[in-house]
Amino acid sequence: MSGIFLLSLGILIILAVFFSLSNSFWLFIGFFISIFGVYKLIKSFPNGIGALIVGIIIIISSLGFVYINFWEFILVLLGAGLIEGGLRIAISNVRNNAER
Repeated sequence: MSGIFLLSLGILIILAVFFSLSNSFWLFIGFFISIFGVYKLIKSFPNGIGALIVGIIIIISSLGFVYINFWEFILVLLGAGLIEGGLRIAISNVRNNAER
């Protein structure tokens, strides 16, 4: 389920870069990604924090508070993935130390 979601979202983002979609579309995508991130956070904590961060940044960008170009967006994706991965590792280390 989430693999198909991420694949279709990636295709939409690439199409948005090439066809320069409107801010209302980006706002919709940002809310959609944020809702997906919150759902994944509720289901299992560190999963979904990256999607939530990316969704919030897309919403802020579509509202005009911050301008983000394509390469900055790639860095946002990379940073959100690193934050999520770091939290996952930190939480697994805490859980492993608590079990001992």
